[in-house]
Amino acid sequence: MKRVLITGGVGFVGEQLIKYLLSIGGNEIVIFDKLEHHDPKNNIKGVAYFKGNILSREDVGKVFKINGPFSAVYHLASAMPNKEVADDLMWETNVLGTLNLVSEAVRNKVNSFVFTSSNVTYGIPKNLPVTEQTPLIPLEMYGKSKEQAEKELAKFKGKINIQIFRCPVITGIGRLGLQAILYEFISESKNVYMLGDGSNKYQFADVTDVVVALEKASHIEGFDIYTIGADEVITLAEIYKRVIKFANSTSKLVALPIAPALFILSILDKINMSPLGVYQYTMMGRSIYADTTKIKKKLNWKPKKTNADTFIDNYKWYIENKGSFTQIGSGDFSANRSVPKMGILKLIKMFS
Repeated sequence: MKRVLITGGVGFVGEQLIKYLLSIGGNEIVIFDKLEHHDPKNNIKGVAYFKGNILSREDVGKVFKINGPFSAVYHLASAMPNKEVADDLMWETNVLGTLNLVSEAVRNKVNSFVFTSSNVTYGIPKNLPVTEQTPLIPLEMYGKSKEQAEKELAKFKGKINIQIFRCPVITGIGRLGLQAILYEFISESKNVYMLGDGSNKYQFADVTDVVVALEKASHIEGFDIYTIGADEVITLAEIYKRVIKFANSTSKLVALPIAPALFILSILDKINMSPLGVYQYTMMGRSIYADTTKIKKKLNWKPKKTNADTFIDNYKWYIENKGSFTQIGSGDFSANRSVPKMGILKLIKMFS
């Protein structure tokens, strides 16, 4: 049996990774998480849970001492870009927290360290598709913190096997966030607004495909970085049309002129009247997708779900569970499992 540590294990990706590792067998799993909004009755049988904060060197040291030794660390814990997380906390969590973990992993002779970075580190790329060699020019704090975390990890080359994934938006059954707003509009046959005409191609990745890649990476030696994402990348407009058709909705796609819309969204963001952050509203009208040749060859990996597949699967789940979701900013929320505050979009929906 291989004993592994998963940080952020009660999050969206973490829970799917646990299920996958248990399904293939051969893994003893320990979760390291703040467990702030986790009900113990939801604990997965056979999995150990350790409450702690990656910013605390004491907590990090304890989980290795009490629950180790580990053969692999899957570092998924991250401060996400939503209205509830200050920039300084995001930087500390994503950079210093990562440094705390990898330092302790090296000290305890862990074999493999697998880290989920983000494609937001690319900012607005000059050329598409992006590759592992595309320059990193992040636009906001989340992207900057992930870029710096990658740099910190690079300092440990030769001391531990490190595999880094620059993930696009990871979606799939159970993922809410901004997708919940899209699904609400479609389910109520409201107009769906796009920045521009929706002809931009925006790549996503299904969580069930991502966790397979993470597990495969735990067996790879050395230091490496991968771009990851779904195949058959289609335009945002086409994704929305397919969900609307599946939902038997009468929603219409409405194109908004990009420049005026971006100006208005930037103002609404500053006065906290929009659920969209800087990167989100900047990139919604642009294309970003990756060349996944490297990960397919080196890890013998291939995604099973297209962007349209995963959006429709998640829409079905949303409809089945609509009315039971918490809201970001409430006393019990997860950035990926909760519905964002709609802000100005609530008013827009009324007149759609």
